[in-house]
Amino acid sequence: MSIEKFDNPETLREQNQRLQEQLRDYERLHRVLQTICSSLQVDEILKQIIDEAMSLCHAQQGTIMLFEPAQSESVKTLIRHGEGAGNKLDHYLNNLLAGWHTQNNASLLTNNLSETFSAENVPAKYRDITSVLSVRLELRDACIGVINLLTLAPEQTFGEREQALLEILARLCAQFVTNARLHESLFAETERLREEVRDKYSFHGLIGHGPKMQALFALLQKIIPTEGRVLLEGENGTGKERVARIIHYNGPRKDKPFLAIDCGALPANLLESELFGYVKGAFTGALRDKKGLFEAAEGGTLFLDEMVSMPLETQNRFLRAIQEGEIRPLGSTQVRKVDVRIITAASKNLRAEAEAGRFRQDLFYRLNVVSITLPPLRERTEDISLLSHHFLRQSTKKYGKRLISFTPETLASLEAYAWPGNVRELEHVVERMVILADNEAEYITPDALPLEIQPKTNAELDSALKEKPSTGVRTMKDAYEKMLFYEALVKHHWNQSAAARALEIHEATLRFKMKKFGIKKP
Repeated sequence: MSIEKFDNPETLREQNQRLQEQLRDYERLHRVLQTICSSLQVDEILKQIIDEAMSLCHAQQGTIMLFEPAQSESVKTLIRHGEGAGNKLDHYLNNLLAGWHTQNNASLLTNNLSETFSAENVPAKYRDITSVLSVRLELRDACIGVINLLTLAPEQTFGEREQALLEILARLCAQFVTNARLHESLFAETERLREEVRDKYSFHGLIGHGPKMQALFALLQKIIPTEGRVLLEGENGTGKERVARIIHYNGPRKDKPFLAIDCGALPANLLESELFGYVKGAFTGALRDKKGLFEAAEGGTLFLDEMVSMPLETQNRFLRAIQEGEIRPLGSTQVRKVDVRIITAASKNLRAEAEAGRFRQDLFYRLNVVSITLPPLRERTEDISLLSHHFLRQSTKKYGKRLISFTPETLASLEAYAWPGNVRELEHVVERMVILADNEAEYITPDALPLEIQPKTNAELDSALKEKPSTGVRTMKDAYEKMLFYEALVKHHWNQSAAARALEIHEATLRFKMKKFGIKKP
């Protein structure tokens, strides 16, 4: 530039104005970035970016689009602003501009969409757009999104200034967006895992309002704060491992490991190596040292399910481990100290097994510091409705169904069933019904029940009642009750009031029993 040009006052004023304008722009960009980088919420950052971009460039409408990672054609997020003048930046135009960036590794600045994309690709509704500016959000040479701006005022077009500012903003904000996405995904995963642990293993994760469950809750309140050994007894499916986890995750060792093993699933030699570990060369295939569960659970809880199935030779080593607080890995001569809380479970009566000589009595007394017997589901029918609705909520959320509840007949059938598989069987039955339910259904009806749970027709019931009950006092009692109610209803021509008077019970009780036993008027 010549000296004469600098001596021109007019030129100097123009240069000074441009420099002052650039300085104001950069100062404003600095403030914008300070505001944006203070947030870690993706949606909040996107709204701030599009607001500031429109303000900097004097745009009338704007959108910011984020793409799925490594899939620039798949839109993950779309934030719109400035739609008061009529929404021109709609789905079609945004995709048209995004398509430009898949073909051209550059920003787009145009004052004539028809020339840029050809007239046949630009419908009439977009031809009053004065100017369009579209830039890429790039991070490590990958396009993670685009910012689109437009103006409709004939006298206002985008120029080099607006393009330069928007490119700087996009380049600097791409990292903020990526960091916010990562933060949100990590936060969501952390919360999901925490909620999963809370839901599964919090004390209130146990469901039941009947007297047997209330007694169990009261007992757990006393046991959980201690470190005493616990023996859990009950039929398969009653939730022994869940109770063991609740004791651990609410007790003094909750921050340490919880490890579980099924003693009935492994032969004696494998069970010993799993419990106590081994050293390299202890046996064929022992290529390196391996920690046993006692060492791996150091400071935490070791849960042994089906303790009654532990072989006698393993019981000897196990007794020493819990008695002395030390183990010796297979093939090693070194003794190692261990500190774990022991919780055991058995589906059989462990005392009876010990008295019969099938389980070491001294080990039984070591394990049986506190004994908890979990009631089978057939003995807590008052909890079936509560459990069923709990599993219904879980499954509808999992499979995206609209189901609200069960019909009264369905609940009556669920309550009348004996549930040999206990709570686990109930959970699976509810899940099955949710899976097979129509997407628009709101209630589960009796025809969705498995055949063995569906209410019998009167003919089937009449035939069943004439058969002699085969097992159990409860089965005999239920069969006798069914017969009494059925015969009273038939005798009084299905007049429920008359039948209830004859049976000397309240009419509501009769209706409940009819639902429970699946008795229906022909």
